[in-house]
Amino acid sequence: MLAATRKAFTSIPNVASKATYATASQAVQISTAQNGIKVAAVEDAGQTAGLSIVVNGGARLEKGSNAGVAHFLKNYGFKNNTSRTAFRVAREAELSGAVLSSNLTHESLVYSAEFLTEDAEHCAELLGDVVSKQKFQDHEFLDVAKQTAAESTSALATPEVVAIEAAHQVAFRSGLGNSIFARPSSKVNNAAVKAFATEAFTQGNIALVGNGLDLATVERLASYIQVPAGQSSTLASKYYGGESRIDQGTGAGHYVLAFEGAAVDSTDFAAAQVLHFALGGAQHIKSAPASGLLGQTSAKLAEGTQIKAFNFGYSDAGLFGVYISAPSTDATSSAVAAAAEQLKAVANGLSAEDFQRAVAQAKFAAASSFATRLDRLETVGAQALRSGKYTSASDVAASLDSLSVADVAKVAQQVLKSKATTVALGDVYNLPYADSISL
Repeated sequence: MLAATRKAFTSIPNVASKATYATASQAVQISTAQNGIKVAAVEDAGQTAGLSIVVNGGARLEKGSNAGVAHFLKNYGFKNNTSRTAFRVAREAELSGAVLSSNLTHESLVYSAEFLTEDAEHCAELLGDVVSKQKFQDHEFLDVAKQTAAESTSALATPEVVAIEAAHQVAFRSGLGNSIFARPSSKVNNAAVKAFATEAFTQGNIALVGNGLDLATVERLASYIQVPAGQSSTLASKYYGGESRIDQGTGAGHYVLAFEGAAVDSTDFAAAQVLHFALGGAQHIKSAPASGLLGQTSAKLAEGTQIKAFNFGYSDAGLFGVYISAPSTDATSSAVAAAAEQLKAVANGLSAEDFQRAVAQAKFAAASSFATRLDRLETVGAQALRSGKYTSASDVAASLDSLSVADVAKVAQQVLKSKATTVALGDVYNLPYADSISL
C-alpha cells in the first residue's frame, strides 16, 4: 500500500448533465450516479484499471484553528473502518496486486486504487469504505500524526516548498493560502479530523473516476460510496499580495516574486502558460543550461543561481511568478533585480522564436498532465466536479494555437499590475524588501 503526496492543482464543483467528450485515443464520459455522486469514465484498454475518489476542497476547506487537518485526513486513508481493519485492507490489496494511494492538493483530496480489471468491484469497496466507514480511532490518530509530521518535516526541509507555500499564504491569506502540509506546531486532534471529514465527505463534494472501466461500471461502483447529501461551501478566493520574510540565517538566499495569475478555466490561462514557459528557468537537459529567458538571465549571474517561473491555476484564482535561489544574499539580490527586469521586458512582447518555443512546451506540459493513470484520474475528477466538462490535452493545444504574441504580452501586463507577493527566505536582514524591487 502506497501513501503519496503528489504535486497537483485542481478545482471546485459545479453540477452538469451527462455528456461525452472524445479525443482520438480515448473518450471521457461524465454523469451522475443514482446516489448523487458525480462519476466519470476514461476509456483506456488494457488488463489493468484504476479508480479515484476525488474530494472537492483539499486544504482550501480548512478554517480557523484547524490548519493542517486536511493533511491528517489524507493519511487516514485505508485505516480501520467498520468493515475491515487497516491490516486487512493492506493484506487484501497485496493479495490482489492492487496499489492504494492518497494525495492532497490545495483544492482536492484524492484516494486511489490501481488494480487488475477483474478486481474493480473489490477495490471500489475498499475505496468507498475510506469515505463511508472510517472509524477515526484515537489510538490510530497517533500513527496518523507521526506519518503527517514525517511528511511535513521532509517537505518543509526543501526551501522551494517553504517559499512557495508561504507565497500562497501571503497572496490569499486563507482558503488557497492554507498550506497542504501540517505545521509541526499544528493543534489538530482526532475530533477535528473527524469533523473535517464529515464536512468534506458529502455527495456534492465527491467524484468517482474510473480509468479502463466503462461509464456503466463506474456508475454501479459508485454505490459503495455512502455519504450524506450536501456540498461544502468555500469562500471565493481574493488575491491580496504582500510580503513575508522567513529568517533562516543561512548563507544561501531564496526568494519568490509573484503576482495575481489566472484561474485554470479562464480565457487568460493559456496565455499565462505560454508566458510561464517563455520565461522558463527549469533545466530540461542534464548538464545543459536552464531553458527560457530566465535560464539565459541566470547564466549571466553568480554560479549556482537559479531563476525559474511558475504558474499555478486554481478554480477561481491563480498565482504567477518566479522562484529564485542563489549561493549568497548578494547573489540573491542581483537575481531578484534581474528577474524583475525580465518580467518587465516580456510585458513588451516576445520574439517569434521564444513564442513558438513556449507554445510547444506548454503543449507538452498539458499532455504530461495526463501521462500517468493517477494524473488522468485526478485531472478528470477535478474537471468533473468543477464544470462537468472534460478538457483534453488536444483542447488545450487548440487554445494555445489560437494565441498571438500580443495575447501573451497583454497577460504579462495584467500580471504586473497586481500587488506583488514576495517571500524572502534565508538571511532576511540582507535580502531585498518588496518596496525595493523596481517593477
